[in-house]
Amino acid sequence: ETHRQPSLMAPSMTVGDVLQLDWANLAEVQEGLKKCMADGKRVIELEVPTTDRLRDAPLNRINEANTLYAREVVRMFTQPQELCMVFTDSSECKYAVEDWGGPVPFYLNSLIKSQPMGAKVDKYVVMNPTFDVREYAYMDQMYTDEIKPKDGTLIIFNAELFKLRSGGFMGYYPDIIFPKLAEVRRRLMPQVETAYYLRLFRGPPVGALYRKYPDPWQVLRALPGGTFDVLAEYDQQVPPLQDQVFQVLQRAGPAPVMPQDVAQTEQDKSLARMGIKPNQPDVFLPDRDSEKLPES
Repeated sequence: ETHRQPSLMAPSMTVGDVLQLDWANLAEVQEGLKKCMADGKRVIELEVPTTDRLRDAPLNRINEANTLYAREVVRMFTQPQELCMVFTDSSECKYAVEDWGGPVPFYLNSLIKSQPMGAKVDKYVVMNPTFDVREYAYMDQMYTDEIKPKDGTLIIFNAELFKLRSGGFMGYYPDIIFPKLAEVRRRLMPQVETAYYLRLFRGPPVGALYRKYPDPWQVLRALPGGTFDVLAEYDQQVPPLQDQVFQVLQRAGPAPVMPQDVAQTEQDKSLARMGIKPNQPDVFLPDRDSEKLPES
């Protein structure tokens, strides 16, 4: 845990500050990605809660929300012929087109049965490769064989890379059971830079691990009114371990309960601290009327 002096170039948060964090804010995600790419990063992670992670949701609902949200993110690229969105297989590509309501101006590809893209395609967005551990290996192979040789950029969207980062004997995917995955982790993960990351923890206490490039990682605790207090910072490339985050949250304890919370259920209290009303929709997409995005 470290304290950091505020930058003179832009306002920044430090331990003890209170942060107003917009839920899955599109502009924040795009800004982090833009800065990351401008600094020459070639393997970039985006982890965005496109559904309410404080409630359980079926996998197909999560995949649909990811597909819709990622479509909005890639509108930042003004040359769609340079972009390829990669789904697990051809059926997922078909479902994506249906979710989007019709054809799109960029390329689609399958992770399992990949088709080589032309030389102009230099940005690849791989969509949530988490269902089968082999998808991490397919992604690594695509980067090694096709993307890296032409100095392209691999953008990994909602891949739950904390599972891949966790190796050794007690990790999520132990090396002794998943030796090929261990090779992928040693080869690919040191190259990963996180452009935007917001992972929520149901608690208690309710909290989050947050980062927007190039700022440090922050452990946050949910407060009433949709705000967070910053409990700890980690000025490093890789995120802190999950156990470290849990320890920081548990030491801090729950946020103070406001008087108006007394009549609420425990679930409603948790949702309120995250700035969510009980009946609020569980998919978070930008307001197309309030955000002017370039068409692509």
